[in-house]
Amino acid sequence: MCYRGVAEVMIANNDKHLARSRNRKKVSILVVDDEPSVGDALKLVLESSGYEVVLVAKGREGIKQASSRGFSVVIIDLFLPDISGLQIIKKVHEQKPEIPIILITGQGTPWAFAEAKRLGAIGILSKPFHPADILRLISRAVAQ
Repeated sequence: MCYRGVAEVMIANNDKHLARSRNRKKVSILVVDDEPSVGDALKLVLESSGYEVVLVAKGREGIKQASSRGFSVVIIDLFLPDISGLQIIKKVHEQKPEIPIILITGQGTPWAFAEAKRLGAIGILSKPFHPADILRLISRAVAQ
């Protein structure tokens, strides 16, 4: 199933989560992913769950956005065309160490996962992932 299909199924089965999300303060999330299908599906799922979402396709733009705005959570793809997700984690945490970061990847290695954790990522998901998994990580990040 494509990411958008998974997102639509998740939204259709997510009424309980939606009711809870409407009763909380707006949480803003930055998504940095160069794959349009992944970024669009994440945006659909997260906005349908009550989150405000900014989507960018380049790592350097993600660093700029993360440093200039007050995001509650940042979701970063490991492999981007201009800079690695690990470098983004490092640069964002140098400027704003309090921002929870979630790493997503379709081609991760155990070394990359360990490095992401060492740099401060609160969670790592391998693509394709179920929308419930990302929503759980975001809920955990926001509760910290």
